[in-house]
Amino acid sequence: ARGREGDVQPVAIDGSVGWDAVGGLQEHVSAIREMVVLPLLYPDLFTSIGTTPPRGVLLHGPPGTGKTLVARALAHSCSSAGRPVAFFMRKGADVLSKWVGEAEKQLRLLFQEASAQQPSIIFFDEIDGLAPVRSSKQDYIHASIVSTLLALMDGLDSRGRVILIGATNRIDSLDAALRRPGRFDRELQFSLPDKPARLAILQIHTAKWRPPPSPELLAELAGRTHGYCG
Repeated sequence: ARGREGDVQPVAIDGSVGWDAVGGLQEHVSAIREMVVLPLLYPDLFTSIGTTPPRGVLLHGPPGTGKTLVARALAHSCSSAGRPVAFFMRKGADVLSKWVGEAEKQLRLLFQEASAQQPSIIFFDEIDGLAPVRSSKQDYIHASIVSTLLALMDGLDSRGRVILIGATNRIDSLDAALRRPGRFDRELQFSLPDKPARLAILQIHTAKWRPPPSPELLAELAGRTHGYCG
């Protein structure tokens, strides 16, 4: 088993997942570049114009709509710009099951390591599993973890050198306190792809086919796949 300190190390960047692997989400990609890439790679620019970058960006929408893919492409984009960015990725439920009894401590170590290796991104996939809505029926452990996460987010440097990204399929299940200003203060909704987006996704998936499918076939498939995702 890995040592406790190994659990908070950044993950390797997947060099095969760049922005060209993301289809039909041009507006989302542009927004992510503006909200995350620029503050991480060019912090002096934000300082000079007196703009405060977001501390957190929340990606929400149905499963399979590109939330995790965009996060991975973001990590690759930042690292390929010549200024290495540490990318920490965790699944919300894994934090609970893997670190039973010491989840709060591991969260603190994770944020400390991200600060030490800044510029960095902390990506929580399925964050609603880590920080669900608090209620009177909720057990003490969950409430304590949510409180710890909120305190850690509030303690992040305002210069945007550590940015938190959360992804959830069920935004209504996420504790509302995480969505207040200074925490996840930017949100991007991922919907099921429309026909042009489905066509773009099909073009990516069939780019290496030989012989290539005809444009007419791809257009027909895009029209027949209403309700499908990537």
